[in-house]
Amino acid sequence: MLMALIASQAHALSARDILKKAGTHYEVINDYITDARVTVESPSMHVPETKVKIYYKKPDKLHVDSNDGFAVLPKQGTVVGNPLKFLLDSSDLTIDRSERVLGDDCYVIKGTAQRDGREMQSTVWVDKKNYLVRQLATNPEWGPSVKVKVWYTRVGLKYWLPSTTSARVSTPPLAGGKQDSKPAATEQTTVTIKFEKYKVNSGLSDKIFKDK
Repeated sequence: MLMALIASQAHALSARDILKKAGTHYEVINDYITDARVTVESPSMHVPETKVKIYYKKPDKLHVDSNDGFAVLPKQGTVVGNPLKFLLDSSDLTIDRSERVLGDDCYVIKGTAQRDGREMQSTVWVDKKNYLVRQLATNPEWGPSVKVKVWYTRVGLKYWLPSTTSARVSTPPLAGGKQDSKPAATEQTTVTIKFEKYKVNSGLSDKIFKDK
């Protein structure tokens, strides 16, 4: 019994190990094309459902075609590079707890890192079976915070890619309001993207991503 416990502890994964295993799912994606439907729920604006075609190429090239000429497409809701890469630069990664998310048992990993000139506190939920990111939350020192839930599909029996993402963007009220006015509430906007008809690693040309 004691030997089994020691062996189990010796093979226990660290928070960094878990994020690296989760990152391998992104590293095998060189490029993709997918059709998507984007819906937005917002208290301050009305955005009709939009159909788009998304083109991605490693490391971070993204091009979106929309018949309407406009689409709200948060970067966190698509697979653009490895979203865990910046967090691996953190020196304080910890496994905070275990939790069920979207029906899967997940490691809950926390860390703080610098991104886009801001300190970013992040929490990642990684499922224990396939090491897929099921939820990702980022809370910067200033600006909107984002929490993204991810459902997956298996493409070509080889690649795990999102079937649906739901990104909730929480925008804090602006500072400097009138003292006699009520505090403004945090505004929450939810962007849901449903993906279909993936074409993966087809060798997309760089010309697709040049500004038109």
